[in-house]
Amino acid sequence: MCGSGWRGLLLLVTVSAAFTSSEFVYPSPHPRETESSYWNDLARKELEEAIHKPKLTNVAKNVILFLGDGMGITVNTAGRILKGQKKGVSGEEGFLVWDRFPNVGLLKTYNVDKQVPDSAATATAFLAGVKANYYTLGVNGKVKRGNCEASLKAENRVDSILKWAQDADKSTGVVTTAQVTHATPAALYAKSADRRWQCETKIFTAGEESHKCKDIALQLVEDEPATKMKVIIGGGRQELGAPLEDNAEKKCVRTDGRNLVDEWKKVKTSQGETNAYVTTTRELQSLDTENTEYIMGLFGDLHVPYEVDRNTSLDGTPSLKEMVQVALRRLLRDDDGFFLLVEGGRIDHGLHYGQPLRALEELLAMEEALNAAMEMVNLEETLIVVTADHSHVMTINGYPERGNNILGVVMNEDDVSDHMPYTTLMFTNGHGFNYTWTGEEVMRRNLTGVDTNDKDFEPLAAVPTYAGSETHGGEDVGVYAIGPMAHLFHRVHEQNYVAHVMAYASCIGPYADDCKRPVQIHENVYNHVKNLKKCKANTGTSTNLSFVTLVSITIVHVIRQFGC
Repeated sequence: MCGSGWRGLLLLVTVSAAFTSSEFVYPSPHPRETESSYWNDLARKELEEAIHKPKLTNVAKNVILFLGDGMGITVNTAGRILKGQKKGVSGEEGFLVWDRFPNVGLLKTYNVDKQVPDSAATATAFLAGVKANYYTLGVNGKVKRGNCEASLKAENRVDSILKWAQDADKSTGVVTTAQVTHATPAALYAKSADRRWQCETKIFTAGEESHKCKDIALQLVEDEPATKMKVIIGGGRQELGAPLEDNAEKKCVRTDGRNLVDEWKKVKTSQGETNAYVTTTRELQSLDTENTEYIMGLFGDLHVPYEVDRNTSLDGTPSLKEMVQVALRRLLRDDDGFFLLVEGGRIDHGLHYGQPLRALEELLAMEEALNAAMEMVNLEETLIVVTADHSHVMTINGYPERGNNILGVVMNEDDVSDHMPYTTLMFTNGHGFNYTWTGEEVMRRNLTGVDTNDKDFEPLAAVPTYAGSETHGGEDVGVYAIGPMAHLFHRVHEQNYVAHVMAYASCIGPYADDCKRPVQIHENVYNHVKNLKKCKANTGTSTNLSFVTLVSITIVHVIRQFGC
């Protein structure tokens, strides 16, 4: 375990005083920034770390994938700045924890049939290793959206890393702030021609030709590999026929009268497996993870409430961090290792509604969950990957002053012809479209005196959409990795490459018979590392242990210097 040593290194996201004015400018924490020596020293330190960065080449016992839904480059940058400003500093100079992971790349997110993707096809890519068509899950590019018949053909179905891990006797689980039947988690286990077929009602309304297909919720509780997942935590009680909220929006209500949660529990009990179903923070925290084999936690009829909205009492909803901690306590029991998917699903939802604060607080909540995970696992045997499925059309614009409130406004008399303030964060399309015709000219909303820090505030959008329908963006997204084989992320990759790296690193799935790993460092890799020849002279186990120690020291050094 990383233990207390990591606790001192990992970032604790803290909340400072609330933003009081859109014009407030947060100071830089580095007073030497005006001096050339500051930047030269900073670059030299980072250069030294790059020169001495080793590669950890052993097999990964565990793999954790943190997926920030919609967390494109712009969102990542804005989240980084907000993190710093919540601590009272300017923010631009800071880092999110994954920013300082030693291996970073970019992923191309397009679908087989779409230039700008959706979350189902992208999840199929990074979880099953095969790119797919828009809105499809767990099938290849031969299946178009809504084509039930094609999705039932065995040759068109693809297995994900969930099954690969289970075939290697590893424990598996998923934690999400979205519905457990939503696009990203569903790609772990479901085969569907339409991601919206979360309950049987959606299939019946899709037409008679779709009736032969099975809804996603039913696949979750009846079919492998879903039934072998040790941990299922998220939202989605409605799709499973177990609603608790009278005022929840009716998105996918079961009409077959089945309570799939009760059915899941009965099956596990009949098989002699200990199991638990929880719906509150109190119940989650009271779980006996040492003696419970299967855990299901559902904390919303639809999605888990936004971080800024959730009831933080014991009778309310746990944070993503708390969910991840419980999941890991269960999964770490198993000697063969595990695979865990953690999704910050509501980053995406906040952006679809054009509400940056909601989205960015979800991002910071995911970072807290990552911090907790890094404290609990051994990074010498655990590959952690952080990435996004796609981006959004939010932009950071307008020449704001350094340290300007990232949620605030900018005055730019030199360039803006209407001489009115505008927000740093804006959208190219979305529900925030707000223009009027005066009879002489088109006018946008005047933000003078408007609280742009409110969680419900929607910045201006150039093209109008229905509420919640701001679109995805099509640019590349970042991928950040640490642990065994993390160095395989090293340039611009196709998104499906993620699944292959995770499988190769842990020697499962298509790479189950490819477990040979180099004991010694390649001749041409570390020719600048001090005392390398001495390390090379060692052989066998002693060399491998020295190498692991070198990796650990280097990772700690990087985090100490920059990361948290």
